Amino acid sequence: MHQILRFILLCVVASTYAQTDTSFCQKSSLVLNMLENNHYKPKTIDDNFSTYVFNKLFERLDDKHMLYSEADIEALEDLKTKFDDYLMNEECDFIKTLTASYKSQLEFAQQSIENLEKSKLDFSGKDSVSYGTLEDKAEFSNTRKTLQKRWSKKIRIDIIREYLSLSKPSNFSKVKTQIKSKVIAENKCFILDKLQAVSGLESFVETTFLDVVCSYFDPHSSYFDPTDNTTFMNSIGTETNSIGVWFSKNSDGKIVVSGLQTGSTAWKEKEINAGDLVLSLEANKNKLSTTCLSLESLYDFIFDEANKIFNINILTEKNINKTVTLKKENLKIEVNAVNSFILKGEQNIGYISLPSFYTNLDYGYGSANDIAKELFKLNAVNIDGLILDLRGNGGGSMKQAIDLAGMFIDKGPLGIYRNHENKKTIIKDLNRGTLFTKPLVILINNESASASEFITAALRDHNRAIVVGSKTYGKGTIQQVVPLRRDAGYIKITIEKMYGFKGDTHQGIGIQPDIEFPSLFVGLESGESANENFIKNDTIVKDIYFKIPTAKNYENLRAKSLARIKKSKASKTIEKINSDLLNYLNKERKLAISVKGIKEDSDKFDAIFEKSDDLEMKHETFEVVNLEDFKEILAYNKDKAKLNSYAIESIQTDHEIEETYRIISDYIKQLSN
Repeated sequence: MHQILRFILLCVVASTYAQTDTSFCQKSSLVLNMLENNHYKPKTIDDNFSTYVFNKLFERLDDKHMLYSEADIEALEDLKTKFDDYLMNEECDFIKTLTASYKSQLEFAQQSIENLEKSKLDFSGKDSVSYGTLEDKAEFSNTRKTLQKRWSKKIRIDIIREYLSLSKPSNFSKVKTQIKSKVIAENKCFILDKLQAVSGLESFVETTFLDVVCSYFDPHSSYFDPTDNTTFMNSIGTETNSIGVWFSKNSDGKIVVSGLQTGSTAWKEKEINAGDLVLSLEANKNKLSTTCLSLESLYDFIFDEANKIFNINILTEKNINKTVTLKKENLKIEVNAVNSFILKGEQNIGYISLPSFYTNLDYGYGSANDIAKELFKLNAVNIDGLILDLRGNGGGSMKQAIDLAGMFIDKGPLGIYRNHENKKTIIKDLNRGTLFTKPLVILINNESASASEFITAALRDHNRAIVVGSKTYGKGTIQQVVPLRRDAGYIKITIEKMYGFKGDTHQGIGIQPDIEFPSLFVGLESGESANENFIKNDTIVKDIYFKIPTAKNYENLRAKSLARIKKSKASKTIEKINSDLLNYLNKERKLAISVKGIKEDSDKFDAIFEKSDDLEMKHETFEVVNLEDFKEILAYNKDKAKLNSYAIESIQTDHEIEETYRIISDYIKQLSN
């Protein structure tokens, strides 16, 4: 930490090589020095670095492989092993070469689309497109000529998919001209949006380049410019009048939902989700189409004080077209974003779901404080045990995770941080005593990461929690956002690695639950180890004077759970969907470019999930009820009552929560015998 603070104060002497590129040279120098001096596992800047940056840069600039051909990239081959030399010598003219190349490719793509606009397109099925297996990766076209053919295929497939997404598709011949105009316009917008980047094309290439440089060190280190930082800070502001939805542009240049603010109505109702395609917004009888719309204009419309209620037309990832109504609300991160429930059945079990370890820098409160309030209320009604649901919890504030862990143990270490100098910091529970001493089960999945993995490992190592669900993501590193200087931007840098107090780490491998549930995406789940340049797993010698408890044996509970899971309808449905999905994605598919060819493939995919409703069947194992004090609030707050009914229905139909309830009930009975 002290090194980072000292480094911020350093002055970097500007290069005299290329005065026009001084700013980029300064930023590059600041970024490299920060990474080399403070990254948890610094790397040598050499030809390997150059080759990685060269290859990864084109993947970032053209992730769909629709702009560059192999011939275009080969024309820049001289740069492949020279970035290290240029950066170390502060010779930065290469960024102009890269920008000119990128602009040329965008203009070529623009011309290719305009040519197709004037051409008659073939939908007979004579042409086809192939999709490779999971192991295959799409390649760049060989030449510009083959790249033009790729654009022709893309446009035709886009037109067919747009037609099939219509609620009531009529005769294709009658509507294809109209749809073609729409699809062509969208693809032209995709190119135009890049050519007219708000901060300028060269600035975009610079930022992308520096971000790639950071990714060479590990997948969680990144660079963003001052504009990006402002947007980021606004999106996580502790107080704002907002609809609670964040937007971004996908690789096709279309506006999508990128996230929901914890505690907002949008987050609670779950009618709109990350990944949904935004088609239009309407407020005060003014309709705003998102075609060729910049994010800046979108947010201007949302933050207009005259606009209070919005009708947002979206297309979900399952191609469902619907309109969601949201109104602005004052959102504060310290507002309680978690509510507790009682699962009443054979045992009375408390249930709390925590989506992230959020915090409020202004007031010092956050998720730990909110859960503490709920624990006091649950203790007052004398529940028999607690389920803490951390599924989908990607992490957040480590302080909040540490504070929360301390509520379940009396005292002792929680874990160890290690930095690049091999300095180990023991993380302890500084507060004697506990808020909850009864049986605890933590529910996790592949999206549980970072801080949620830290608390899961700590409580299990203390024999304080049984862990159930599916294997976690495997992110055991800690990042810090550091400003460079003046308008040079910001760097998010990996500074430490976290370990359990036994000396092991979940980094790169995830946490295996004590009792595993079947997963819909076995064989498809991505984790930390799927990232290029991820930091490898290891162990350390622990210097902790603490009697480590012997791990408990849950074999009896595991056997009972497995027997139930094998008989359950949900388990059989999961197994069938997973098998069919793997078979579909692993098989090379050749699709005829015709309505029939694309529809047949789409129908095959939809058929895989036709039985998915079996995963949300209401059960009678327990009844979900609210605490008495919350019932009083619901009696006069209709909005909260509506959201509460959604939450109860979701819990009541969740087969994983049902099995978790059965496990903790078995455990309580086992303890009483």
